[in-house]
Amino acid sequence: MVGWREDADLSDVRLLEPAAGNGEFVAQAGQRLVASYRSRGIEPKVGMLREKIVAFELQPHAASEAQGRITAALGEMGIHHKTAAACGAAWIRNADFLLADIPEATFTHVVGNPPYIRWSKIPGVLKSIYEDRLPREMTGGDLFLPFLDRSFTLLRSSGECGFLCSDRWLYMAFAERFRKKWLRMLDIRSNESVISADVFTRRVDTYPTILIASKRKTRKVGRQVAGKRTGRTLDELGYVIKAGPALGHTPAFVIQPGEHDVESVLLHRWIDSSEVLEGSIKWTGRQVIAMFNDDGNLLDLHGFPKLKNRLRRFSAELKRRSIVRNGATWYRTIDRVRRVDWLRPKLLVPELAKIPRIAIDRSGAIPSHGVYAIFAPHDHVEDLYERLRDGRLARALNGVAPKLKGGYTRCYRRFLSRVRI
Repeated sequence: MVGWREDADLSDVRLLEPAAGNGEFVAQAGQRLVASYRSRGIEPKVGMLREKIVAFELQPHAASEAQGRITAALGEMGIHHKTAAACGAAWIRNADFLLADIPEATFTHVVGNPPYIRWSKIPGVLKSIYEDRLPREMTGGDLFLPFLDRSFTLLRSSGECGFLCSDRWLYMAFAERFRKKWLRMLDIRSNESVISADVFTRRVDTYPTILIASKRKTRKVGRQVAGKRTGRTLDELGYVIKAGPALGHTPAFVIQPGEHDVESVLLHRWIDSSEVLEGSIKWTGRQVIAMFNDDGNLLDLHGFPKLKNRLRRFSAELKRRSIVRNGATWYRTIDRVRRVDWLRPKLLVPELAKIPRIAIDRSGAIPSHGVYAIFAPHDHVEDLYERLRDGRLARALNGVAPKLKGGYTRCYRRFLSRVRI
């Protein structure tokens, strides 16, 4: 997602991994680096490889394991064992990333999974050192914040970054100064929620996202060129845009008014595009089953006998789905459906509309897959709503979103994110 691929030219790049752990990311990055050279007819030597990747790991045991993993991964690529071992030793540094002496703005790519540790849980001696040496505005909240801050600082202009990261920086008060500093300096292309069980090898109590962004080039301020769009995009301002979850078989997971065959604690308002009017929501009473707990784990049907009996009626249709044939549990929804992802105030926009329309939802409703939700920094959705209400969303999308047959506008996330205000 950040362009570090086998088919890319990686001869003039440099990757940073700030928290390498056992080297999972670095080993794959190294294999792709080797494959990139070979795709252009070049057999890589140690001098061509050893300066391309820099990774930090604080724990000695994990650092040693990472070095061994890299040596083995390069060996699988046919790299000489001495070269492979030299790369493992050079790429993994057993040191504290936050305190290490690193030349600034030397990396074209930064990729990683920073540690999530509340500031109060950091060992006392280390916490005192951090508070003495790190920027004050990056301390006192969660340890991942200074990791992100320093990673962005070390990234070159136009450099690419990708983080598997807690979503707390988007809305927590301790990250307000971080948002103010970095949102204007990053082009955020994606910040999609993922299921923790799908990306971590052990149970993790967090709500992760995959953050993909690039660092903006520094531009000289000059006169405004006539005809150019003014203002900043929703991406630049830190708005998060998500499509409603795909269910995979709506009749199984959406409860019609009058149906009472599912435990009520699992049910939440469900809104499709026909219920989103300009300026208001006309909910018709349908509810969707939240098939995942707030911690991201799929429900155990044994704890919900009514739900179990309902889904059994749809088992034939559910088991025919491609995700099930590829190994997913037969009754899971395609996307994770959990209430906590949709509780915040949000703006709802139907994906396809003759005239794009927008409304505020404060009920915690879960939108259908044909509806996009826009979440605002600090949950101040009213400001954006006032700028886009009463047909102004249609004008903002003019020239950004394509027109389809019949004059309909396709309001995909990538088009909404480019709306300027």
